[in-house]
Amino acid sequence: MSLWIAMLIVQPFLIKYKKLPQHRLIGRLSYFLVPLVLLSTFLVIRLEYYTRINNFRLQIANGLSHISESEILKKSCNNPNGLFFFLFFAIFYVLGIINHHKSSIHARYMLATGLTLLAPTFDRIVEIDFRISTIAGIIPAFVITFLLIDFILIILIRRDYKIGKPIKTLTGCLIIYVVGQILYYVIPSFDWWGNFYAFIMKPAP
Repeated sequence: MSLWIAMLIVQPFLIKYKKLPQHRLIGRLSYFLVPLVLLSTFLVIRLEYYTRINNFRLQIANGLSHISESEILKKSCNNPNGLFFFLFFAIFYVLGIINHHKSSIHARYMLATGLTLLAPTFDRIVEIDFRISTIAGIIPAFVITFLLIDFILIILIRRDYKIGKPIKTLTGCLIIYVVGQILYYVIPSFDWWGNFYAFIMKPAP
């Protein structure tokens, strides 16, 4: 992940200083790096999922909880923010690669992939460093990350609009984020979600 962050920082400077061959070379390296980033991220998400399942089963074994297997599956995936940011990253990267010949569009999709990296960083600061798990005792603290990403995109859209640049790409990114954020709250309430999540997390580590 740190290599991806470094690439996001370096690439705009290579374009600015007309180092296009180097820019293209690093871009091609991302074809190998991003699958590794996605794989490692998925493995972490899967490990956390099965850790939660094992913790619930341990509580049941110790008589501290009495819930069914289906309830365990549902409770273990009722906070799928890792999976959603994984999907955001993959979607924006693919869109960026599809539009790699259109530099302005490509750059904005790559920027959108960078915004997904705010989630683990900001969540760690809020929940671990400041020990804030909820806002007003109801709203999960990571909602701050959602709002921060939306706010940044709105600011960038406004900036592009003011200087006369097309806003279609960033607006599309904002729509994808907002739709994903809505689904994040809606989908876990469905009964099929626990079984579906368990299916995509197979096999157990």
